[in-house]
Amino acid sequence: MRLTKLILSVFVLFIATQKSVEAQVAKTQVIMVNATTTGNTATIKWPTKTFTGNYYIYKRVSLSTMDWGSPIATLSSSSTSYTDNNLMEGTSAEYRVIAANGSQAQAFGYIYVGNKLTEILQKGGILLMIDSTFITSLASEITRLENDLESEGWNVGKFYVGRSQAAIEGKNLLKTAVNQSSFSVTTLMLLGNVPVPYSGDFSAAGASPPPDGHVEGSGNHTGAWPADAYYGDLDGAWTDNFVIRTSGNQSRHHNIVGDGKFDQTKLPSDLELEVGRVDLSRMTAFTSSETELMRSYFDRNHAWRTQQRTVVERALVDNNFGSLNLASTGYHNFSAFFPFDSIQDKDYITSQTQGSYLWSYGCGAGSYTSCNGIGNTNSIRDNNINNVFTILAGSFFGDFDITNNFLRAPLCKTSLASFWGGIPKWYVHTMALGKHIGYGARTSINNQSFYFNGQFNNAHYLVSNALMGDPTLMNRHLPQVDWVMASSASNQVKLNWSKAQGTFDGYAVYRIDTAQNTTFRVNPQPITDTFYTDAINWYSGNYKYEVRPIKLETTASGSYYNVGGGSFAFVDHINSNKSKKKMAFSVYPNPSNTGVYRIEGTDITQVQVIDVVGKQVPFEWNHGQLKLGAVPSGVYTLQIRFNDGQAQTSATTQIVKQ
Repeated sequence: MRLTKLILSVFVLFIATQKSVEAQVAKTQVIMVNATTTGNTATIKWPTKTFTGNYYIYKRVSLSTMDWGSPIATLSSSSTSYTDNNLMEGTSAEYRVIAANGSQAQAFGYIYVGNKLTEILQKGGILLMIDSTFITSLASEITRLENDLESEGWNVGKFYVGRSQAAIEGKNLLKTAVNQSSFSVTTLMLLGNVPVPYSGDFSAAGASPPPDGHVEGSGNHTGAWPADAYYGDLDGAWTDNFVIRTSGNQSRHHNIVGDGKFDQTKLPSDLELEVGRVDLSRMTAFTSSETELMRSYFDRNHAWRTQQRTVVERALVDNNFGSLNLASTGYHNFSAFFPFDSIQDKDYITSQTQGSYLWSYGCGAGSYTSCNGIGNTNSIRDNNINNVFTILAGSFFGDFDITNNFLRAPLCKTSLASFWGGIPKWYVHTMALGKHIGYGARTSINNQSFYFNGQFNNAHYLVSNALMGDPTLMNRHLPQVDWVMASSASNQVKLNWSKAQGTFDGYAVYRIDTAQNTTFRVNPQPITDTFYTDAINWYSGNYKYEVRPIKLETTASGSYYNVGGGSFAFVDHINSNKSKKKMAFSVYPNPSNTGVYRIEGTDITQVQVIDVVGKQVPFEWNHGQLKLGAVPSGVYTLQIRFNDGQAQTSATTQIVKQ
């Protein structure tokens, strides 16, 4: 049974603010879910809800599988938990919980659960698209950002664009950079007043009403809106051929054929790139210049991602739309991050001046520079609101390309990321297991109905959805290792490195075969020393080593291994000991999302893969690389046979395909 019928379909103007304890729709239509793991068991739990019907539990073992399938459990309405006895250590799964009366859904909850989930080493490829105004003035800050990104596992490239250029010229430069890149590009960071694309026919008579509902005669927020999604869609058809809409109050929204503003209101295709914008231009309410505001942002960014800034891991929600389901974006995501009692209903400004919050949410009737019940751009300027990530929702300010925009204002103070969440729903809950915010942003912008979208003013899959801030940021960062040295002697590689300053469990050492493009974890357990000897590198050759701080993190979504910024060393290794018995072997990555593994060891004569019922599984084996191919996700036994010079010796281990 699949439950797809949604209960909320509204067309609303943000013309009034109401806060009512009795009418907190955002709480009644969301299921806040926490999770714990032990052994091979995961338990998800939620607060008691009063409704008629049942809970339906769904599970997907891979974030790339866009199908929830059938429920794995049906529970009574009095239930407050579900236990899954099949979540192996090193793996993760996402769960959907629906409270429903028959086919009528009442509330939704989602959580991505990890059981000591293996660390994410390679984050992807990122391009920095930089406003050429800052080529000289922010050169050192940009270089520092590049270094931070590379140390964390990003492949980094950059190019510059003039702020007066047309968006289509910026897109052409982007496509050229993507095509010429030596790595696969997954992410785009817009730095400065990079040209803002406009697209859409937002109108009561057009393709869709404006997402904030202000049609002709009721605010006239019609025509084309800012559309950074244009940069993230590399293969969609964006045209400027047919929309004629001049009913908007501001000329920047007017859209006519051939004016460089695009026709599309909904995305023509899914975004390939995660996109985030750090643009502090025209924030004249703040006394600092645009350059100084950007410099401050870069400094705070570096401090956060190197563990030099700390905040209290908790969240607040200031919901001024009691009868509308906007704030569930806050409640849902925050419950994946924090225990239920660390999510508080409090005043947005006052509370964040009295203490720090990792996340905050505020919504209310808005203008370009204000949000009723929250404050305005001057309030942000005059108060030390202390958060790293914030979500805001209200009329007009989701249209960010305007002087003193309220959505961009928090980035001028302490925030590092901000988005217009609830119009539609956003899903960044995967950050609880070490994903970066850009991953959740792209997921949210691409979402049509896989996650509950809120059905608010047809706001899902619109070109106007955008992230303000650095898309590579995570909930938790670890410190960096500054330098590593490596030398080869007596058939071994000796490493030593600088001590990282901060809180973590120890260090992980990785050997990188640049020819095979494989990374192998040398030490199974974290080490607290600042030196290590790799005695199992059996093959002579040129190697790249990396040392990174590592920590087993526990959150409200289970546990995962987090790694900090690493430092690299190259070594020309010689191993001449041909007579040594080398029966040790290691497998990496394990678990694997792709079913591809690298097996390190020598004198291997035979490899077998066996499933849980003892049946041999087909695979490919080529020069130390094992490919399971199309076999189902699950746990398998890997058996290796060695020739030790006198007899065949075997060893086994478990491998996991996610």
